[in-house]
Amino acid sequence: MRTPLAWLNLVHNKPRTAVAIAGITFSVILIFMQLGFLGAVGKTATMVYDGVDFDIAVRSPEYLYLTDARSIPVDRLHQAQTVNGVETARRFFVSIHIWRNPQSGQTRSILCLAIRPDENVFSQPEIRDQGMRLNQPNSVLIDRLTRRDFGPKNGWRFSDEDVNEEDELPEIGYRRMRIVGHFALGTGLASDGAVVMSERSFQQIFGGEFDENVTATLIKIAEGQDPETVASRLKNELPPDVEVLTRQQVMDFEFNRWVHETSIGVLFQLGVAMAIIVGIAIVYQVLSSDVESQLAQYATLKAIGYGNEFLAKIVLRQSVLLAVLGFIPGFVISQLLYVIIGSFAYIPIEMSFRRAALVFLLTLVMCTASGLGALLKVRSADPADLF
Repeated sequence: MRTPLAWLNLVHNKPRTAVAIAGITFSVILIFMQLGFLGAVGKTATMVYDGVDFDIAVRSPEYLYLTDARSIPVDRLHQAQTVNGVETARRFFVSIHIWRNPQSGQTRSILCLAIRPDENVFSQPEIRDQGMRLNQPNSVLIDRLTRRDFGPKNGWRFSDEDVNEEDELPEIGYRRMRIVGHFALGTGLASDGAVVMSERSFQQIFGGEFDENVTATLIKIAEGQDPETVASRLKNELPPDVEVLTRQQVMDFEFNRWVHETSIGVLFQLGVAMAIIVGIAIVYQVLSSDVESQLAQYATLKAIGYGNEFLAKIVLRQSVLLAVLGFIPGFVISQLLYVIIGSFAYIPIEMSFRRAALVFLLTLVMCTASGLGALLKVRSADPADLF
């Protein structure tokens, strides 16, 4: 039976090994958190569109992102309805306005989504079932994921307690609005809260800008039609003052915009790289120090006939063991942090098998790279050092 030298090296100096495991655990947590936030950026980028039922979107070519979508003439909606393959073309309004907390008077920016109550624009049943309530003047449905700074009565989250409340009405754009229902959709990174209202309420709040314009026209195609084919027809028949995108193209656009083009996405990508570099530095220092302290033992092994390949295997096995021992607590702590952040910050940060496997692989690479660096000292071990 072979002697497990790699394991014995680790347990021989427990304080040094504990420091190494703590360093790797810290790096693992850092990588998990950066990947979690990066994943949340990608998920929130399409969060609103995920809840909307459409196959093709017709919007302004000057569109930047959801909260700065610009507008297009409503006539384009009527023209789109005549194109072969189009089943329905529905109005969709999106913009940001000021919400005034009825309790504190504090103002915050809120995402305003507007539809015609009789049109099933949203795919989420919770919104569809309450849509007709928006026929009431100055009424809104509020997202339960809206932050508590907006003034829910229970101080934590909007609920039935806020529905049909008459005493303390919030204001949007200095117009008092009554909450007639609530839903859970999420707003993404552009705003900390969201409401759904009727087209009429939206036009009253935002003035004349949307009397003859809409933010976008959302199209459902007829059964059996191909979205790409219908989108091509729309591009050919509509004026050049609009752009036509399939649902997948809309999703890809939003994801790339937020993850690859904004500073937020780039920052978290750099964070992952920095976490790996920090981990490599920590593990290298520990392994290098361990090799240096046991240089005489390595020299002895060389003196009795063991070559550099054998010694390299010992160091690399130590690296793998450290990777495993550091990953386990890092994974557990990260999972706990995901739950806490998701609950209190309303950020859709979730652990997945794919992410866990990726971080474990990165941890192995990080520790192995450190081990390869420490091998330079092992190779320099000389039996002459014993005398």
